[in-house]
Amino acid sequence: IAGFGAAAARACTLPDAARLTLLRDRLERRLRAACPSAPVFGTAAPRLPNTTCIAMPGVAAETQVIAFDLAGIAVSAGAACSSGRVARSNVLAAMAIGDDLASSAIRVSLGWTTGEADVERFLAVWTNVYARMAGRGPALAGDGTATAIFGAVSER
Repeated sequence: IAGFGAAAARACTLPDAARLTLLRDRLERRLRAACPSAPVFGTAAPRLPNTTCIAMPGVAAETQVIAFDLAGIAVSAGAACSSGRVARSNVLAAMAIGDDLASSAIRVSLGWTTGEADVERFLAVWTNVYARMAGRGPALAGDGTATAIFGAVSER
């Protein structure tokens, strides 16, 4: 754990840290402007410059992951340390985030090649997914509805 903490502290001082922080903060501001009810978790605490955790109220995290994947964008429905596990985030639980929001939270990581255009593309896809899926609740009902919704998001 101490090694991870040291690595995280080091990551915040790398040359790209300031640029990634600006991109992350811009993504979060624009997301909140598009959907004020979408919480961004951890903003009051020190965080890595390249990572954000956001919730799309009313849309299951797994559904979002599929929609983003179909649009060519990789996101995660859990913490990096819980790969392959579909369970409530221990971090969000420790932050007293309710199950409804925790189940709709995704993690978005920016990389050293991420630029403004990538952030704009993410925001366009997020807004599209939210507009199409909000209020439908966690979907993937085996009746083909989700496929039709996701097909509209995909650019493949």
